[in-house]
Amino acid sequence: MRSMTGYGEASGENARHGITVSLRAVNHRFLDLQLRIGEELRGSEAALRDAIGKEVSRGRVEARVELRPIAERKATVQVNMSVIREAHVAVHQLVEGGLIDRGLSAGDLMRLPEAFRVDLGVEEWTPEDEELLLRVTREAVAQLVASRQKEGSSLVVVMDEKLRGVDDAVARLDALRGPVREEMAAALRRRLAELLGGQPLDETRVAQEVALLVDRSDVSEEIDRLRSHVEHFRAVMRESAAAGKRLDFLTQEVFRELNTLGAKCRNAEMTRAVLDAKVLCEQIREQVQNVE
Repeated sequence: MRSMTGYGEASGENARHGITVSLRAVNHRFLDLQLRIGEELRGSEAALRDAIGKEVSRGRVEARVELRPIAERKATVQVNMSVIREAHVAVHQLVEGGLIDRGLSAGDLMRLPEAFRVDLGVEEWTPEDEELLLRVTREAVAQLVASRQKEGSSLVVVMDEKLRGVDDAVARLDALRGPVREEMAAALRRRLAELLGGQPLDETRVAQEVALLVDRSDVSEEIDRLRSHVEHFRAVMRESAAAGKRLDFLTQEVFRELNTLGAKCRNAEMTRAVLDAKVLCEQIREQVQNVE
C-alpha cells in the first residue's frame, strides 16, 4: 500500500543538456498531473505523462523539468550599419555645434537600439536528448514511488492499531449478546407483571414475545459482517496495488454495520462499544484519504 504524498527528484546530462526532474505529490481523488515545462519540451509532454502515469494512479502530482544547456551555442552578431552611420552623422553635428565634446565610443554604439543583433543557433531536440529526459523522469518517479511506499508503511501501522481497537469493540459487543437477551426477557416479564397487577402470565405468549423481541434486537449478523469487513480491510492494506478506493468503500461498509448495530442496541454498554468503534472508524477513514 502506498500513500498519495511523496517527493522524488533526479538529474542527468549528456554532451548537450543537463536535465533535472522533480515530482511532488499530494492527495487527490483522481490522478491530476500538472507539468511545469518550457516550450522547448512541449513535444515531449505526452511521453512524460505516460512515464509518470504508468507508476502513479492517484494524487495531484506536480512535475517540474529544468533544462540546462551544457555545450556553448553558436552565436552570430549582425551589425546594422545604416543605424550606426546615421548615429555617427548626428553625433558629429553635435560635436561641431559645441553641444558635446566627443564622438561615439564602442560602448555608446553597443547601447544603440537596433544597432546590433545577436542570434543564437537553434538547438534541435535529438533522440538522445529525449532518451535522457525519459531516463531521468523514470528515476524521479522511482524515488517518488519509494517515498510513497515508505509513508504507506507508516499508514499501515497506524490503521492496524485502529483496527485492533475495532476488534476489541466487536468482541465486547459479541460478549454482551447473551446477557442482553436475558436482561431483555427479564425486563419484559417485569413490565408485564406490573401491567397485569399480579395476575398469572401466559408463559407461552410471554415466550413468543420474548423470542420476537430478541430476534428484532439480534446483532449476530452485523457482528459477523463487521469481522469480515475488518479482515478484508487488513488484506487490502497489505496489497501492493492501489487500494485507496477499496479501503474507502470498506470503511463505509463498516460504518453502515455500526449504524445498524447502534439502532438495535438496548443496552448502555453495547451503545458505548458501538460509539467507540465509530470513533476509531472515523479515524481510519481520515487515514484512508491519504492512500493511493
